[in-house]
Amino acid sequence: KHFVSSCIPSEPCIALVGVLALFYMILGRSVVSGQLLALQQRRVLQLTADAMHLLACRMSEEVVGRRNVMSKVLGTAALLSAMPAFAEIDYAGVGYLGGSTTIDVNNANIRVYAKLQGMYPNAAAKLVKSAPYKDKAEMYSKAQFTAKEKEIVQKYENRFIFLEPKPEYQVDMLNNGLYR
Repeated sequence: KHFVSSCIPSEPCIALVGVLALFYMILGRSVVSGQLLALQQRRVLQLTADAMHLLACRMSEEVVGRRNVMSKVLGTAALLSAMPAFAEIDYAGVGYLGGSTTIDVNNANIRVYAKLQGMYPNAAAKLVKSAPYKDKAEMYSKAQFTAKEKEIVQKYENRFIFLEPKPEYQVDMLNNGLYR
């Protein structure tokens, strides 16, 4: 659709409207997913269109395409709204994934247990397949070790800790794709 406007915004006004659109996008950003919800997107577009009418800078009888105006506004908003990725950079328990004597049972890969004599492959496989655990007692009840395996695990149990399971490490617990 086209609208005959008595006000065609100049370039500085379009940039100002873009900044307003950016402001509304940031306010409407979902905390959970980091993306705008459909309802919020429609609200941003409507607020931007309203702002266009309010910030008209010069008078004219010229016909202006709505897509043309909106593309400039949204382009400016997109350019200014590039947000950094707020990702977890370093996992606090990375040292317990095999780089120290202490092992995080809920997140460590099966290869870590190869360093512990007698643990790999049988006891380690049961330990990894039954994870996560809250504590040692739950580990013994869920893993269902044989008597010999339980004896071996008890030899090393003072080296085990039970941190919060992290999905990015749990996915690779049994097979991390490293083959030698």
